[in-house]
Amino acid sequence: MSTETISILGLTLSLAPAAVHAVEVIKPTWVSWVVNLVLPVFAPGLPNKQKSINEKEQLSMLDAAIAAAPEAKKTAAKDYIFILLFEQRQGALAFIAMFVTSIYAMGLSLPERHTIHLLFVLMSALFALVNANQAGIPFLGHHPRVSKNGRNVGIVFSLFWIASTVLNYLAFNASSI
Repeated sequence: MSTETISILGLTLSLAPAAVHAVEVIKPTWVSWVVNLVLPVFAPGLPNKQKSINEKEQLSMLDAAIAAAPEAKKTAAKDYIFILLFEQRQGALAFIAMFVTSIYAMGLSLPERHTIHLLFVLMSALFALVNANQAGIPFLGHHPRVSKNGRNVGIVFSLFWIASTVLNYLAFNASSI
């Protein structure tokens, strides 16, 4: 496989997060399409409308989390929910930036992609670690509420991100100026 092909493959894998999460910039509750249509595949199973959550149910769950807080801590609980949804949107923005950068980099020469591959090595390696953590490997923090489907996603996507890390690392080394 040529270095150019390795580079393009590494950049192409970096498109995936935006393809899944970009819509969450507009409305973070639109992550429900992932919950309802993508995660059931990792059960394994097929999406099922009777088991899907809608936006009204999502908002009720968030409201219930606020309601569960002691009265003196309601403001902190509301701020916590705000931050969760805000970070959801910022994550989607970062994925869009990766997407645009990947497309742009595909038009550059291999040496001009050097720094972009470094960034994608770091991001892919960290994504791999986080996914491996939710798959059950105790490193890089603790996710206190990993679902069965979330664990299965962690297994599959830790492998995906390892492949992205390797491809971008090889391209980074080959593109040294």
